[in-house]
Amino acid sequence: MAYEEKNIRVLPEDTDAFGRLNWRVYCRYCEQGEAGLMENLGFPSMYFQKIHRISFPRRAAHFEYVSPVSPENLIDLKTEIKRVGTTSLTLQHSFFKKNRKEGKRILAAKAEVTIVAYDDRLHEKTELPRKLTDSLRAIGVQKKRK
Repeated sequence: MAYEEKNIRVLPEDTDAFGRLNWRVYCRYCEQGEAGLMENLGFPSMYFQKIHRISFPRRAAHFEYVSPVSPENLIDLKTEIKRVGTTSLTLQHSFFKKNRKEGKRILAAKAEVTIVAYDDRLHEKTELPRKLTDSLRAIGVQKKRK
């Protein structure tokens, strides 16, 4: 399963002092992909926080920048589930730049972000919510064994 968003406009205020897409904006795009993926699974924003008091802080993030992006570009985002653990999900985000809506896509960057189920009442990590793992299993995404 993947979440895709196309033709995200790169704004001048999203760039650094050299006119290139700022690394913090890639983090925001990762959040968009994560939220979109959860919504595709049937879980609106803040669902697990409101129902189960479980949040998903980031445990680790790795970014690889391949090609610079500027305000003349548009971004296509693709977010996929790379790994399902007992308490965490690892998401793979791919960012493609292009010069126009139907233009040739060039890989600009990749990110791998691991989020962890965190019980806000107990202040510790916890197993992924059953509803989430059931939804993942229903679409054929299984927990990876070590």
